[in-house]
Amino acid sequence: MIRSMTGYGKGRAAEGDLAATAEVRSVNNRGREIRFRLPQELFPYEDALRARAAEAIARGRVDATIAWEGAGPAAPRCVVNVAAAKALRDAWVTLQRELGLEDPPTAQALLRLPGVVEPAPAEELDVERCARVAGAALAAALAAHAEVRAREGAKLAEDLSARRATIVRLVGEIEERLEGATERLAEEMRARVKQLLGETPLDEQRLAQEIALAAQKADVTEERVRLRAHLQRLGTLFAEGAEEIGRDLEFLVQEIRREVNTLSAKTSDPEIDARSLAIRAELERIREQAANLE
Repeated sequence: MIRSMTGYGKGRAAEGDLAATAEVRSVNNRGREIRFRLPQELFPYEDALRARAAEAIARGRVDATIAWEGAGPAAPRCVVNVAAAKALRDAWVTLQRELGLEDPPTAQALLRLPGVVEPAPAEELDVERCARVAGAALAAALAAHAEVRAREGAKLAEDLSARRATIVRLVGEIEERLEGATERLAEEMRARVKQLLGETPLDEQRLAQEIALAAQKADVTEERVRLRAHLQRLGTLFAEGAEEIGRDLEFLVQEIRREVNTLSAKTSDPEIDARSLAIRAELERIREQAANLE
C-alpha cells in the first residue's frame, strides 16, 4: 500500500486506574527520524517503543508523545497525622486561654505545621504495567496514523498514475516520430550538401559515408530500450500492494529524465524536443510528489 509520509494519529489505552494517551505526527524527510517525549517512568522502555514505531514507519520525521492521564503512576502521595494535629490544636487552645489570644486554630493553619502532613509510604511502581499501557496506546496511535497516511497515499498514487500515462503517451509519439528518422536525416544532409556545392558534382560515396556516420551518432536504440524498461518499472510501483516507493520513484524519475535528455540531444528534432520538454515537466511534478511518499 502506497503511503504518504505526512500524517497524524492518536490512541488511548487503560488498565485499571492507569491510562495513557499517545500521539504520532510525521512530516516529510529524506530518511527516518523518530523522536519521543515520554514520562520519566517510561525512560527505560524508550528503545523498545522507538523500535515499535520504526516497524510501522519507514520514512519521515516522526514526533511521538506518550502521556499519563490524571496523576499518573508515580504521583506523590501524603497522609494527615491526625494525632499530631489534635495535640497541636490543644496546645493552641491552651495558649489562647493563657495569653488571651483571639485567633482560634484553623485547619489551614494546622496543615502548615510540621508533623501534620507526612509523605505516604512509597508504593512499588509496577513498571511492566506502565510499559503495557504505554505500548497499547502507542499501537493505537500508530494504527490511526497509518490509516491517515494510506488515504493520502491513495490520492497521490492516483495522480502519479495519471502522470505516468501522460508520459507513456508522449513517449509513444516520440517512437512514431523516430520511424523513418534515418531517411529524413539522409534527405536533409543531401539537401544541405547540394546547396553548399551548387554546380559542383556530388560525391555520392563520400556522402553515403557521412550519412551513415551521422545516423550512427543519432541512433537512440539503447535509450529507447532503457526508457521503455523504466516506464514499465514505474507502472509496477503504482500497482496495488506496492510499498515504500518514495526512494525508487526518485531514482526512476532521474533515470527517465536522463534517457529523454539524451534522446532529444541525439535526434535534434523539434517535434521530439517539444515532447521531451512536456515529459520533463511531468517528471518534475512526479519528483515533487515522490518527496511526500514513504
